[in-house]
Amino acid sequence: MKKIISILLLIVVVTVCFVSCKETAGEVTFGSSDILTSSFDGLGVEWGTYEDTNKMIKGSWSRVLSAVDRLNPTLVRCMTNLDWFVTDFDNKGTKDDFSDDTWSYNFNNKQMANASDILDYCQAKGIKVAFGVWNVIGNVDPEKDAYGMIENEDPDPRWAKMNADLMEYLIKVKGYTCIRWFVNTNEPNVLGRKGSSKNAYGSFDRWAGNMRNLRKAFDDIGLKDLSLVGGDATRYIETEKTFMTNAAKNLSDILDNYGVHVYANYSELAKGQFEVYFSDLVDLINAKDSALGKSKNIYIWESGLLWGKNTDTDCNEYITDYAYGLCMADYTVQAILGGANGVVYWDLDDAMHYMYSEEGNTPKEWGMFSTLATADSDMQEYRPWYHSSVLLTNLLRPGYTIYGKYTGYEAVRAMAAVSPDRKRGGYVVVNNSKDTVKEKMILNDKVDGGDKLYIYYYNEKMLKLGTDGFVEPNYVIDGTLNTELNLEIPGNTLVVVSNERI
Repeated sequence: MKKIISILLLIVVVTVCFVSCKETAGEVTFGSSDILTSSFDGLGVEWGTYEDTNKMIKGSWSRVLSAVDRLNPTLVRCMTNLDWFVTDFDNKGTKDDFSDDTWSYNFNNKQMANASDILDYCQAKGIKVAFGVWNVIGNVDPEKDAYGMIENEDPDPRWAKMNADLMEYLIKVKGYTCIRWFVNTNEPNVLGRKGSSKNAYGSFDRWAGNMRNLRKAFDDIGLKDLSLVGGDATRYIETEKTFMTNAAKNLSDILDNYGVHVYANYSELAKGQFEVYFSDLVDLINAKDSALGKSKNIYIWESGLLWGKNTDTDCNEYITDYAYGLCMADYTVQAILGGANGVVYWDLDDAMHYMYSEEGNTPKEWGMFSTLATADSDMQEYRPWYHSSVLLTNLLRPGYTIYGKYTGYEAVRAMAAVSPDRKRGGYVVVNNSKDTVKEKMILNDKVDGGDKLYIYYYNEKMLKLGTDGFVEPNYVIDGTLNTELNLEIPGNTLVVVSNERI
């Protein structure tokens, strides 16, 4: 009886909105002059090689695949460690000439088996992958570091050789043509501490020299189509801007993908400042490489929030809150409005990565769920921001024309997306304020498909999940994207409208 009453109340609310909001709503009309891009490459997730699959819940891999099925990403960043694969190192060379050094590889271990499981899935689904290695090989303890690569401040030819051998195995032997880009170390603009970080001797010149060595090594083995991610730098704001403009200035001849990591603060998202930051970064890169925005793209390969981050554990305490999902939706919209051609979320599963310290190893809790056997049952569940991400990844697809429009409210942002054949599409509206707003939405550019609109509300009270645990529309109405739609949007709410069921 209670369920019937709830349904009747929802019908009343929807009916009242569609009757009373029509005259009072602000108007957001999308047209050709509001097109942001027609070269959007979609959204994705960091799905990296699991450090130890033995720590996962038995039988959980099928659940991971089910979650990725529903998320439907078009981009995946998959990182690994050369330390897992390089063996039998013999440092017969000298510091000035490493040509006599020899080593071999073990590609028959659990890390490669897991990487292959991920790549098998991406290959079958047509997902484009940025594959890379976290950092240079070796031990941060100088007395245990047999390779001498960490303290070597010059571009190291052994690094290019090892990575070329790895990519030759994955692409040419295993056939993973889904790998489109190679990531030459994670966040190279961050300088770590000697004795505790492999980035202790990091510098732009060293990284850039290794990039040129890699380009030649890949070309020499017939991997000319394997592109290099230009940067993968993280947001130490001025450091990132300097690093990325240097990459554009000095490496534009070998780069076609500018990639960054950006973790945002809550306040700048609510005020719309994140869009301004990212737009400024795009302009700085474009000033050095005018091909950006034409033949070259810029992606955010790690996206997340500083809001809630614990720097000691490298976890985020808000990932289980609905507010995290709302802010990540706002982040996504502002990034695209600012010029991003693709956004990849950090990350999928808590079981993938660990934080290492003297106190022990702890999982990095940033995921959309956890398959760790040691995780509490509530941490194993799909988190709210998984469901908000599902709505966005399934609507904002590669090749879609993306429209952006100022809504008249500081904390309310709106976009429209339409498929290349003009048959599929929808709206994304984020209300990152406490106030309820009313918007009248219409797309003037012709859309030929669909006679129904599926409307999804994401907030703590209105998110609707089916018996399978996945998001469902709150309601379905007759109409098209070319007919007027009146929406009442509560405070702190994401609304997604699609002319196909997501």
